[in-house]
Amino acid sequence: MSAPAIEATMPASAAQIWAIPALPAPMRESAPTGSPAPVPQVQASSVAEPVAGLSAKELAQRLIAAHQRTAELEEQLAAAVAARDAAEHEAAQLEDRNRELASDLDNALDQLAGHALHAEQERLIRTPAWSPWTASTDREGYDR
Repeated sequence: MSAPAIEATMPASAAQIWAIPALPAPMRESAPTGSPAPVPQVQASSVAEPVAGLSAKELAQRLIAAHQRTAELEEQLAAAVAARDAAEHEAAQLEDRNRELASDLDNALDQLAGHALHAEQERLIRTPAWSPWTASTDREGYDR
């Protein structure tokens, strides 16, 4: 190997070995290109207005309204989480049932293959029209 190739894969000093690379800056400004759902835009009316010039009573009313909205959103979140958990539980049950049905189908196919093989073997083996063996099997043994 050449020296530049080795230096590219291995640091020259111990300080470079333990150096922590800088983390990239978070990309919060742009949405990912392959995002499944668009990010909801906040309307200007829902953004808090400057509080300059508002009385304490108005600020208290806004705070109460914000807490009520927060409580409503928490209830909606709890309902959505419960629905998701129920759906995951049902999906797990369906996967188990699907696995059981696949096993039953495999067993049934194995049995059918065995029956088909047996029927094919019986079809291929020709029984003679008359023989001492077939004539004597119903009389408890051979006749002398």
